[in-house]
Amino acid sequence: MIDPSNVTDTSRAPAALEEFLLFCIVVAGKNADQQSAKLEGFLRGRSPFVFIRECAGNGSLGRRLREVRLGKYTLLGRSFRQLAESNVDLRSCPWETLTRFPGIGIKTAKFFVLHSRPGQMHGVLDTHVLSWMREHWAGAGKRALAVPRHSPQDPGAYRFWETVYFGMVAGMHHGAPGARAVDWARFDLDLWKERRGGPAA
Repeated sequence: MIDPSNVTDTSRAPAALEEFLLFCIVVAGKNADQQSAKLEGFLRGRSPFVFIRECAGNGSLGRRLREVRLGKYTLLGRSFRQLAESNVDLRSCPWETLTRFPGIGIKTAKFFVLHSRPGQMHGVLDTHVLSWMREHWAGAGKRALAVPRHSPQDPGAYRFWETVYFGMVAGMHHGAPGARAVDWARFDLDLWKERRGGPAA
């Protein structure tokens, strides 16, 4: 089962990597602990993509998703099935590749890559990060900046706000030689744990 408070693991076995990607999809906009438990109930220790292919083959995928009340059943059914039937290399594919699958936007793809591969530099612009950005930008006495309240869907807008985020965080690490010195996975997880209580995204 995925522990939402300890999601960073760069040495996951293939089945664990598949489970983590499914968690990244089902947690969007939901309570992380609840969705993790529901996903565990859905998989019951089985190899994720193998199990999903079996369910898709015998027509039980939708029913099994509803049994554990994961929500967004049509979307999850399409997403799970397409991922399980693809040959995508979850250990090395570009994050952009993941956004081709239903239910995986820029934020979700970057969250998966950031917490499953070593030395990654990505900004997971969820509601927690965006709220933190608004507060710290105002607290620094800077000119008002209209930080969005929801994760940008446009790649250009996402890249802009991600760059702003990188600059803000790097600026807090006075002794560090730039943004590359920041442990971005740790900062992201620490910020989420500090501000958790509502939806994860």
